[in-house]
Amino acid sequence: MKFRKMLVSDLGSVLTVERSAYSHPWTEGNFRDSLEGNDEVWLLESNDKLLGHGVISVAVGEAHLLNICVANHSQRQGLGRYILHHLLTRSELLGAGIMFLEVRESNSPALALYQSERFEQIGVRKNYYPLGSERENALVMSRPIG
Repeated sequence: MKFRKMLVSDLGSVLTVERSAYSHPWTEGNFRDSLEGNDEVWLLESNDKLLGHGVISVAVGEAHLLNICVANHSQRQGLGRYILHHLLTRSELLGAGIMFLEVRESNSPALALYQSERFEQIGVRKNYYPLGSERENALVMSRPIG
């Protein structure tokens, strides 16, 4: 397995993974904005097969985990944790001392992962995520890096 930075030419495969894993996936525009901006977009591959991806934004000593996704065929193998560790390492190298993220209240697997990695809930964003015709709260979490 190896990490590499995402290229625009990877959009098709990344969108396929994103759409298969999430009910409200990031759009092509979201990924283009990250690629064109200062975000870091990382792919995890094995034998040229995309296993997952992650996106961070780092500025003024803070990292924000914007997206982390594991392909359906590769879930429940520890790859989410592996991607998260890579993103934490990259954030530290870029000078961040803390990481923030938002996660759906109902996303029990992600919550369990983040809590096991020392993230603590610091707030709630009411009605943050779309959920059919309703909205769902986001839990805001953080942890020190290092």
